[in-house]
Amino acid sequence: MKLTTRFLLILLAIAVLPLLLTVGWNIYQYNSSVASYFELHKGLSRLSAVNVDEWFLNTNRNLAFLYEFENPLRGKKVEESQVIQQASRINSDIMSLSLVAKDGKELFFLQSETVKERQSLAGLQAALIARARDSGIVSTGEVLCSRGQAFFPLAYPLVDGRVVVFHFSMDKLLGKINSQKTGRSGRVFIADGQGRPLPCQDMAGLAYEPDLLKKVFRGGGRTGTLAKFLFSGEEYAGAYAAIDKLDWAAVSVQSEDELYGKQRKSILVFALLAVAIFGVTMVVVFLISNRIIRPITNMVNGVKHFLKTQHLDSVIPQEGWPEIRTLVGILNRLMLELQAYRAFQLNQIVEEKGKAQALIDTISDGVLLIDDRGALIYSNNTALKLLGIPKISSDVSVPRSVKNEAFFNSLTDMLALKDKYLMAEVEAPISNETSTVTKNFRVISNQFLLATLKRPGRVLIIRDITGEKEIEKAKEDFFHMITHDMRAPLSTIQGYTELLMKKIGASPATDKYLQSMLYSSRRLRGMIDDILNTTKLERGTMSLQLDSVDAEALITRIKENHEPVAGPKGIKLSVSVPAGKIQLTADPILLERVITNLMGNSLKFTPSGGSITLSAWQDAEKVFFAVEDTGPGIPENKRKEIFVKYSQMEEHKSMGFGLGLAMCKMTVELHKGEIWVESEVGKGSKFIFTVAKSMAAPPPPVPSPS
Repeated sequence: MKLTTRFLLILLAIAVLPLLLTVGWNIYQYNSSVASYFELHKGLSRLSAVNVDEWFLNTNRNLAFLYEFENPLRGKKVEESQVIQQASRINSDIMSLSLVAKDGKELFFLQSETVKERQSLAGLQAALIARARDSGIVSTGEVLCSRGQAFFPLAYPLVDGRVVVFHFSMDKLLGKINSQKTGRSGRVFIADGQGRPLPCQDMAGLAYEPDLLKKVFRGGGRTGTLAKFLFSGEEYAGAYAAIDKLDWAAVSVQSEDELYGKQRKSILVFALLAVAIFGVTMVVVFLISNRIIRPITNMVNGVKHFLKTQHLDSVIPQEGWPEIRTLVGILNRLMLELQAYRAFQLNQIVEEKGKAQALIDTISDGVLLIDDRGALIYSNNTALKLLGIPKISSDVSVPRSVKNEAFFNSLTDMLALKDKYLMAEVEAPISNETSTVTKNFRVISNQFLLATLKRPGRVLIIRDITGEKEIEKAKEDFFHMITHDMRAPLSTIQGYTELLMKKIGASPATDKYLQSMLYSSRRLRGMIDDILNTTKLERGTMSLQLDSVDAEALITRIKENHEPVAGPKGIKLSVSVPAGKIQLTADPILLERVITNLMGNSLKFTPSGGSITLSAWQDAEKVFFAVEDTGPGIPENKRKEIFVKYSQMEEHKSMGFGLGLAMCKMTVELHKGEIWVESEVGKGSKFIFTVAKSMAAPPPPVPSPS
């Protein structure tokens, strides 16, 4: 993003953002007000509809006296004129009451003195009377407005064909409804199902098209809202509510300009102000760009060019405000000095690079440097030759460009891992001018940070270990030969020692020596077994002799076998097992060798006065064994390495061959388990291994022939 653009955005954020927030708040308030106004008018229209419904129900109750005309159980004939006069006197809303015969002749006529129309109102309802007589049900007509008075006509047909015609006064009802006002322009009125206002209402300033209101009624439900509805050419908003008992609706409206005109104007003013400030900001940005932004842009471009070419072709022009000009001058001087320093150091750098090149090219190991994407940064000739890469170039990457298939597969697997330190062994065919020879190589990878980018690169070292492998094989053959030759005399020593312990009576003078001899012979026999077992495990020829094993009995026996050594050293041995028997299927001899090796190591390194605990426990899938001591502990960086064959801690190089823990690891894995160590330097170590419960049960014994 350009500096001018960033500067413009910052100014806009400072100047325009508050206005935009104000506009947004006004819009929110506007929407809230609109919702509130609609709710107000909905409430007024519903209240008016309820008033009309109550008035109409009261009107129906006024017809109860007609029961006297038609009661089949009445004992004597009533004077109808008296009943009608009495009913009209009781109900002040009845303005006119007429009894019309079948032939349409008015038999009786009673009209209130407050009615301005002198003739009988029933004479204006011929169509209503005919409809009521023909249908036989109570019928209502359209509201009659006579001389400024509103009357609600109702025709009640009697069983003998006569019709009672009522005219109820609506002046109080309409006056009450029309008097409900909201603000200056708010009005409430009653409209019929055709959208027409009932006559005799004050509709001054509310002229409208009834058909448009009728469409609103049909398009909505029992209640609804009006928006932008034209009354006398002005936009109104409001709500309506249907009247349950009649095909009418109560409508409450108010001028939209009065409702939210001021808020609309406020939003418009703030929006125009935001646009004006945006324009002013644009002018300000472009006015000051020549004094600040252009000089800074020139500085940035000049520095980028210097970093790219390492040479200052021309100084950056000094322009802009005085502070900017001073900064440009300092920057020009700095780049000139860097250019001079680079020229001074170039010869020394070239010389040091030549020395490093000569040193790396003379070593026998292959050395490569690659970046985090695998691109080749540097390689000596040995590595290029081993990997089959012709030369270093920009399009060479590892492992994609590696031609030797064995190295390609190994490097692909290695570089897919994210560990900082990696090591792998590769057996690869190496071709020379006359033949192809298969050799063994060790590939070591370690991460380093690229100095310029602060990203992790990798150094790869490819070392020829063919000679080491041959020496290792010779060592194994030597061990194998010695162990075979030592087994016979060792068995003789162990056998005669056990025989002496049985023949000679028990005494403190002899037991001490004989037990020590027996322990040492057993230990030496175990070491020989470790060497032979390790060879079998590595070659995959070891077969398990599975049998049922009692975990507590096993570790108790091992503890008792090591008491002769632990006692003189003052080391306390103990066994810890949970309640209940722990039974598993395993090779008891190999399992005992694993625990014995771990016990022997603990005895070797635990100081006098220390303690060693053998324990066992189980879960649903595995049985756990542990040997815990109070020895010196094992550093964290050695806790995996000690399980590798011939690997020992430096201070323990003279205390064995480094085969015991390697044999333990392979034996445990053969039992579908795993082994690890938990340790704290200076406080002791705890070796833990597991044996899977899924090992096959031993076959049942074959019955001997009788």
